[in-house]
Amino acid sequence: MKKSLFLFTASTMLIACSPDISSHDALTSAPGTSVIGGQPITERTTEASRSVILVEMTNRFGQGLGFCTGTLIGPHTVLTAGHCFDKQRLPSLSGVNIIFTTKKYSMYQRSAVARKASDWEIHPDYNSTKKLYDHDIAVVRFEVSIPDGFQPVDFDTDRRTDYSNEEVYVYGYGRSKDYTGRKNQDIYAYLGQLHRGILKIDSSYHRSDDRYWTVSGADTSICQGDSGGPQFYHKEGVLKIIGVNSAVLGPKLANGQYSCMGITQATKVGAASDWIIKAIDKMN
Repeated sequence: MKKSLFLFTASTMLIACSPDISSHDALTSAPGTSVIGGQPITERTTEASRSVILVEMTNRFGQGLGFCTGTLIGPHTVLTAGHCFDKQRLPSLSGVNIIFTTKKYSMYQRSAVARKASDWEIHPDYNSTKKLYDHDIAVVRFEVSIPDGFQPVDFDTDRRTDYSNEEVYVYGYGRSKDYTGRKNQDIYAYLGQLHRGILKIDSSYHRSDDRYWTVSGADTSICQGDSGGPQFYHKEGVLKIIGVNSAVLGPKLANGQYSCMGITQATKVGAASDWIIKAIDKMN
C-alpha cells in the first residue's frame, strides 16, 4: 500500500494523507548528505541558493509548531506550499516567521535572523476536504528587508511550456535520510539542514492543470520538511521556479510510517502565476 505523504514538519506529529497520486507532489531524503542523493548547502554561492529560506509556523505564544521550506520571489514575498497553513492540520497556527540561516535550523535554538510574517494567502482552490490537496501553493508577506546574503528569484509565468523530461534543481530543509521503518524511530532526526538535489520531470507534464510529477526510481528524492521548497528550471541563462514541493507517494513501512522514496509531486508555478501576482498585490 502506498500513500501520499505531506512534507511539512510538525513538532507534534507528522502528517500523512492518502490523496490520489494524480493530485499530489512530494519530497524525500536518503542516507548520505542530501535531499536524497543531493548535497548539503552551507554557503549561499548561487543565485538559486540565495533565494531559499525556512518558513516557521508558530502558535499564539510564539512557540514553533513546525516548518516548511520557501523561496523569496520579491523583497517582501515568499512562495511556499498551501498545506503548510492548513488549519485542519495545524489548528493552533497563529503566526509565521521567515527564517534566514546558512546553518542547521532548530526551533529550540533561536540564533538565526528572522522576519515576522504580516500576512499570508493560500490559493483559493487549495482542496484538503477530499484529500486531493490540489493547488497546493501559498504566498507569504513580511515587512522588514531581506538580510545580506539572500535575494529573490523569478518565478514562472508561462502556462504553455511543456517541461516534460526536463531536470529541475530541488531545495529543502527536510530530512536528509529516509525513514527506516524501525519501531520507535526518531521521526524528527536529520532535519533542518538545507540540501539540494536533481529530479527529472516525467513525460506527461500537461496531464494535470495544476500539478506535475517526477520520474520514479530516482536516487534523489524529498521528504518531511521540504514542503514548499522550490523546483528550479535553469537552462541557457534562464533561472526560475517552475514547481513547489507538495507531497510524496511512498510505500508503507513496518512501523506504520510511510517512506519518502517514491513519486514526487509539485504544484505548477506557471499555472498559478496570475493568482500569485494578485495575492502579492492584495497584501501590499
